[in-house]
Amino acid sequence: MRLIDQDTLDALEGSRPADNLTVWAWRGGQLVVPEPLNVKNWSADDEAGENVKVAQRIGITVADPDGTLGAWRFDDPLGVGGTRLQIIYNVGGASAVNFGWFRITGNVPTEYRESRIINEYGYIEPDGSLPPHKKRVWITTAAVSLTVVDITSDVDRDRLQAPQSPGAGATVISEWKRLTGRYFPTVVDPGVTDTGLSRQLVYEKERLEAGQDLLSRVSARYRMGGDGEAHIYPQRGPVVLRIEPNQGLINVSRSQSIDGLYNRWVVEGKNEATGDPIFGVKDIENGPLRYGGDHGQVPFFYSSEMITTVAQATTYAEKLRDEFLGNLAVELSAEIIPHPELQAGDRVEIGCPVPAGHVVYLPGDITSISRAGSPIPGNTTLTVSCSYTDVLAALDRTEWAQHITDEMPELTWDLMPGSWGQLPPILWSEL
Repeated sequence: MRLIDQDTLDALEGSRPADNLTVWAWRGGQLVVPEPLNVKNWSADDEAGENVKVAQRIGITVADPDGTLGAWRFDDPLGVGGTRLQIIYNVGGASAVNFGWFRITGNVPTEYRESRIINEYGYIEPDGSLPPHKKRVWITTAAVSLTVVDITSDVDRDRLQAPQSPGAGATVISEWKRLTGRYFPTVVDPGVTDTGLSRQLVYEKERLEAGQDLLSRVSARYRMGGDGEAHIYPQRGPVVLRIEPNQGLINVSRSQSIDGLYNRWVVEGKNEATGDPIFGVKDIENGPLRYGGDHGQVPFFYSSEMITTVAQATTYAEKLRDEFLGNLAVELSAEIIPHPELQAGDRVEIGCPVPAGHVVYLPGDITSISRAGSPIPGNTTLTVSCSYTDVLAALDRTEWAQHITDEMPELTWDLMPGSWGQLPPILWSEL
């Protein structure tokens, strides 16, 4: 989550003047355009996940009245040869949020030219068709579309020129800093525990991918902060924001797909002595996805010559099954009022009304954020991945509470935010 002060956070929930962006263009520590860019429209996408390298991508269209911002040379002010944009999100009636620093990766100018005929006494157009005292003038209207990405992209392009290994005493965090320190400082967020590394570890070509793999060893990920610093953050951090219906939450929806819902894991190996194939199998034995139940029979196959015994194959099949069950999730799509401080990877709580007439609060990790403005920001769309176990637990609590209310109507209570603390004391043990 980007840094934000409490007054600005409070302003996000209330009526306020329109928000806007301030965008400065820099190269080599110097401004290359003396004034902030005149933003006409913009869109921003932010992602988090195991295979996401460069998380933040932004498209910006800026006005170019005199036609000087469309790049010809790589070192033109908005050329792709090293210009960075500093983007600041101004919350109307409050303060500002440093949104981040981004590298320009694309510059596409669009120019519109039209001519007008004006009176100019004494002017005669050479070899022209205009009568004396008439002159044709050209008017140019231009805009430039910029593609920008967060500055981890610089690390991604800087591939290793030869294989490397950690030095003596290296840790995950120290190696991350060594691999990326040329491009930005690193801040380690609370909840990340460092660990040592073997000197036998070898990185091949991909510098950023090596850093990503290192952080996975301590269940952490990386993302850029608002001041150009990288943050190492835990994969499952604390809840940073509760989003309430009829307040910050505009609407929320969910979807299901049958794709990838396996219920049997078949692991194949090879007997080390005879070379004959061996197999290990593990099933989901209970619940709606149980093998052979209403969901059917949906096997997943894995093969490795490193597996040489039935016991190894069975153990690995069990591991794959348990990882699958642990990663089952319900994906929510939530439209909310603008919250510029939120980033992909943040953990939030979404208030979801249910048919029983209550609201259940589902914790989940933001996997993507989409924002846009013309230039005033519109609503923000979040994709939030909620653990299937957490969802079932929340729904079970609501169904239990509704049952108690139906059976004993004299014991009623409000199930809105914070209401679980208002339950009659005699019922706490039942929860």
